[in-house]
Amino acid sequence: MSANIAVMRGKSSRVRGLLQRYRIDRRLPPSVLDLFRSTLALKFQTSVDQCVARIRPTLGSNRPEWPPLESNPIVRHGNRRLRSAGRLRRPYADLTHEFAASVIEVLQRDSLDPFIVGHMGNSLHFGVPLDQRDTAIRSLASAQFGTGWYLDWVDGLRTSTVALECADVSRSARRSRSWRVYRVDAAGDLAAGPEQAVELSFWDPGTSGELELVGTRGPERFDERSARTVERVDGREYPGRTAFPVGESFERFSDPVDIVYTWVDGADANWRRTFELCARDERRSLSETALDPARYHSRDELKYSLRSVWANCGWARNIYIVTAGQMPRWLVTDERVKIIDHTEILPSSALPTFNSHAIEAALHRIDGLSEHFIYFNDDMFIGRPVQPDHFFTPNGLARVFSSRARIHGVEDAETLAVDTGARRGRELLSSRFGRVVSNKPLHSPYPLRRSVMEEIDEEFPDVIQQTTSSRFRSPTDLSVAASFAQHYGMAIGKGVFSEIEAAYVHVESARLRWHLAQMLLGRFYDTFCINETSHVATDASARELKLSEFFEAYFPVPSPWERTAPQHG
Repeated sequence: MSANIAVMRGKSSRVRGLLQRYRIDRRLPPSVLDLFRSTLALKFQTSVDQCVARIRPTLGSNRPEWPPLESNPIVRHGNRRLRSAGRLRRPYADLTHEFAASVIEVLQRDSLDPFIVGHMGNSLHFGVPLDQRDTAIRSLASAQFGTGWYLDWVDGLRTSTVALECADVSRSARRSRSWRVYRVDAAGDLAAGPEQAVELSFWDPGTSGELELVGTRGPERFDERSARTVERVDGREYPGRTAFPVGESFERFSDPVDIVYTWVDGADANWRRTFELCARDERRSLSETALDPARYHSRDELKYSLRSVWANCGWARNIYIVTAGQMPRWLVTDERVKIIDHTEILPSSALPTFNSHAIEAALHRIDGLSEHFIYFNDDMFIGRPVQPDHFFTPNGLARVFSSRARIHGVEDAETLAVDTGARRGRELLSSRFGRVVSNKPLHSPYPLRRSVMEEIDEEFPDVIQQTTSSRFRSPTDLSVAASFAQHYGMAIGKGVFSEIEAAYVHVESARLRWHLAQMLLGRFYDTFCINETSHVATDASARELKLSEFFEAYFPVPSPWERTAPQHG
């Protein structure tokens, strides 16, 4: 009863706060209003799409059986229902090349002359001579790829989707300016694969005397005498022309990238016992914000974060999980996923440690770590397929994602350690370079350079030693990986301000269900973080159920690193 009263009081307080804000601003806070508007619009559009999809005929194989075979579930893509080829079994980055290899093999088998034109986002683009268009569509339609293959034809503003096996009987497809060919896999009840489609465009001699892209009259043309080449993209070989040096282009970042996690199981009784003993030895109170149990609460976020990385960052070389002698009960390690104990990167005198700042300051000491790596907390997720270019510029600079939150100008006994860490970094930047940053980085995956962190070790040994020696978060800490290394990298020319579509959600937020619905229905964030900063006892079971349902709905496909996962091809 008392818990219900506390919940009601909390809701009443929030309503009073919003009314007070409205009286001052004459409107709801823009962030709140935008959240409500966008979520309601997404819910409406999703409902419309679902209704239309139920009315329109299902595209796919001509097989008569209904309901569909378990091996070929029906999925939704926009307002269409499509018969899939089966459950998603490969990362999206692999689908890009799988589709391209299949299409190019068929075209070359029939003596056609495709050539790679570009690698844009998650899709490979190939050109085909216009006089080969009719043969190309017949070849693709008769290729017997199997169930779940489709062709989107595009002709200016007109576009539509047809089953690939029926594409050659579509007059619109035969005459269109370009095609997108792909296989649909099932990721839950949604279609996976359309974003990785092979784009085929058509080229014909124009008035310039050069081959021009059909449907355009611009500079997109090349000399027909351009020699044939073999272009290597992500280690795969494709036919090319010297006019399109896709494999050697400066436009994409191509160096190895590793991913590093920090993780702790706060529910582990042995770890908790050691935590409490060390806190007493250091005269730290368990009621301090820096020692709040919420900072170590696990709801298997790491499992879902790894699912997001497996699906959306298939290009990652190695994944390191830095932890204190622990291992998730469900985790299967392999040559790509490796457990790194604190003893491997921190001196014995600093252990055991419960200070994330200390651990983050030593990440670059992981043996075999690549020069370019991305640091994740376990509550950070990749929301849709991304490329290494999202995190590093083509020439290797680490991208710095700045938030709108300003670094605190003052501090006192109540200032959070994350803010004091940012202030220590600001002081060092000012003394070393005479310049500072105004805003904190986004709480999203952090692109980092190993050489930058090594230089910080050499430049500020006393500060680093003091940080790594502090067993719990302290006002003297430097926030290295999550803040200082990025800004220091900018100062020495190894970083650059950039942007990424990111969301940050507090578990304690009164609008949690709105945030979760927006992310699930929209899927327009590259990354998002669902962070818990303080323990909230009220209505906890309903909140946990809501989060569990969200994670399973957003990331329904197990990664190959889960014990219960099926074997991935």
